[in-house]
Amino acid sequence: MATEVELKLTTDLESLATVRRHPALAAVLRGRARTTKDVSTYYDTRSGELRKAGVALRVRRSGQRWLQTVKEAGDRVGALHRRPEYEWTMHTSRIDTGKLSTTPWRSIFEATAGRLRPVFVTAVDRTSQPLAFADGTRATLCLDAGEIRAGRKRAPLTEIEIELVQGEPRLLHELALSLAADLPLAMAQASKAERGYALASRAQRLPLRARKLALAPNASVGNALARFGGDCLIQIGVNAQSVAAGVDGEFVHQARVGIRRLRALLNLAAGLIGGATIKPLVQELQWLSTALGAARDWDVFASATLPAVSRTLRHPPSRRDVGTLRGRVTRLRHAHFAEASAAAASARLQRLLLASAALLASLESPAAVPAMRVQAKNLAKEVLERRARRLDKRGVHLRRASPAERHVARIAAKKLRYVAEMFAPLFPGSRTKAYLSALAKLQGALGHLNDLATGERLLDQLAPDARTEKLVHGAGIARGWLSGAEAWAVTDADRMWRNFTKCKPFWR
Repeated sequence: MATEVELKLTTDLESLATVRRHPALAAVLRGRARTTKDVSTYYDTRSGELRKAGVALRVRRSGQRWLQTVKEAGDRVGALHRRPEYEWTMHTSRIDTGKLSTTPWRSIFEATAGRLRPVFVTAVDRTSQPLAFADGTRATLCLDAGEIRAGRKRAPLTEIEIELVQGEPRLLHELALSLAADLPLAMAQASKAERGYALASRAQRLPLRARKLALAPNASVGNALARFGGDCLIQIGVNAQSVAAGVDGEFVHQARVGIRRLRALLNLAAGLIGGATIKPLVQELQWLSTALGAARDWDVFASATLPAVSRTLRHPPSRRDVGTLRGRVTRLRHAHFAEASAAAASARLQRLLLASAALLASLESPAAVPAMRVQAKNLAKEVLERRARRLDKRGVHLRRASPAERHVARIAAKKLRYVAEMFAPLFPGSRTKAYLSALAKLQGALGHLNDLATGERLLDQLAPDARTEKLVHGAGIARGWLSGAEAWAVTDADRMWRNFTKCKPFWR
């Protein structure tokens, strides 16, 4: 079994045709370019049993050769994909089940024997050429232009793959950053197999949430941060794709969650490697968070808060006036979503994702600072204890706290939660699950209070434009509802706080 390590980027056809002339790439190109026509057929059962098991099976015709390949999903840090892979040269396109039985996935292949069928095909013209870096690192550049086919469906495929042969993965990220400075490149958010399954499926596109990661008990700090940060980049990148395409609502929210998780990680890393490297990334994340933040605020106000206000009203004129207010708010929501979409589609975002990925890769590199090579469990206990004490100070008087003080408590809960989720895989057990569940509910209650405060702020912004009697009356009704809802929400947050304090910290 080999481990495939490759950096995957997407671009347009024009850039794909000219990328080899870019100075950064031209400097490391070696040997002659070779072009083949690669047609790969991916197999699975009708119910997608291989996909559910995290396994991809394909048979590829590359020029005059047949290749049978099995890959596991593996993991990702930014654009860098790492996957276990088995590959055999074949004489025909027929699947060799005997070879499949020699892999770690023997049981799933035995269970699906006789039921595998073609699901989708990728057909590309592939141009490949060796790369050699100054430090001895070697890689292979692959430029793919073609399409994915699933029945009658088609999707264009234009990718740049840089597959590591030997050496330092960090150099692949640095090369990608140099290319992205001049070309419209983006991190590939899905493998060819994932894109093929998505094309073949009728499933609705859903917002991507944070995943539950697995870490070895003796995982290093660098490995833990890179794995968690890699998931943050996926969450940001995948949801940003939908936002850029004009899909709004929960996709914006989940992209912002990914941003906050990554900022929490970078703040932690800054204490270990110094802030100079981290600061530019934090500043760019702040830009992105701000670009998405207004869209999220107006969306919650339009789609959650004001409908809740309307449901409490029995007097038709009052409901109509709140409806007028909601119409105005909805128009502003659309305007802010257009701004969020522009940020999500920008080259600036892609450079941010690539730069963050390069930093994460350096954290788990053998050349990383000594603090990255120690066991993560020791750091986890120290950081979690410090964050928990900070929340304790701010949560104990929650019922009597001012809105500003509750906001500070919410930030403390949020920072503790992200770090707790980061290190939770190192402390498996029911105590960890109970603690994270109670902490999430507390953060949710504090978040609801923040939504109410945000509603007041947005009404203040609307005030200069509320020139009609209906708008003024609708805004007044909304303010009254927000004031009344706050008392109930404070009581609920206090109850969530008391429930949370009953949970014993899982790291002690």
